[in-house]
Amino acid sequence: MLADAFFAESYKFLRMRSTLFWGFGAAPLGYLLFNLALDTWLSLRLHMPAEGETGRAMVQALGLGGNAFFQIFFAAGASSLFAGEYRWETWRLLTPRNSRLNLLLAKFLVYAVASAATLVALAAAAVIHTAYAALLFGHMPTLGAGFAAPVAGVFLASWADVLVLGAFVAIIAIASRAANGALMAGICFAFAQGIAMALVHPWDAPWRWYAALPGMDAYLLRAWASGDAIAPGIFADPARVLPAALILLAWIVLLTGAALVRFQRQDLPRE
Repeated sequence: MLADAFFAESYKFLRMRSTLFWGFGAAPLGYLLFNLALDTWLSLRLHMPAEGETGRAMVQALGLGGNAFFQIFFAAGASSLFAGEYRWETWRLLTPRNSRLNLLLAKFLVYAVASAATLVALAAAAVIHTAYAALLFGHMPTLGAGFAAPVAGVFLASWADVLVLGAFVAIIAIASRAANGALMAGICFAFAQGIAMALVHPWDAPWRWYAALPGMDAYLLRAWASGDAIAPGIFADPARVLPAALILLAWIVLLTGAALVRFQRQDLPRE
């Protein structure tokens, strides 16, 4: 059953300390420590106030889910999660006990939960950062009016973004049976999208670019949810929001489906 596979995979995942830390814990921790150090330096050296609006800081932190550098950590976690059984040759111990479909879906669910928890941890780090800044500079942190909707919207867009990345890494891990190959492919996928998006104008790009670059769809959704301008004086077109969301969903479904089909047909003579 899928539930049995999920609980078994979760139990194993929680004991993979290096994957837990480098894949899903290092990014929030590094973000928090950097901001605390920056606040301290601003206080001691320049006497400059830091960000005091907690809601805005949470939106900015959640937006890091679309940052190519931060996506390296998600790719590392996904590559270890999906390629670990090939490395340790343990698929032959698992496949007799449950269906391949359930076993791989359990890994996708664990990755989805872990990536969501990482984004929540980034938001929590932003809350701690603004509270620390308030303590240093003697002001009260504020949430801002209507902060919940932007925070939720940016969270969902960033979560979809890293789910696409995880599904891409999964299919490469299954095809190559190698964690390092899947990791490098995930890094290239993240940075290639960033470079391509820098060459395209998201506010007037044709739909073929939105279909080819899921990161641009997530970027548009984050800009719309947060109300940020995507260029000076230019904001996200609400008419593009629903199609962008559907394209992101299609990427997740198609990549996940391709990984499931490939795994179902794969010979596992040694694994």
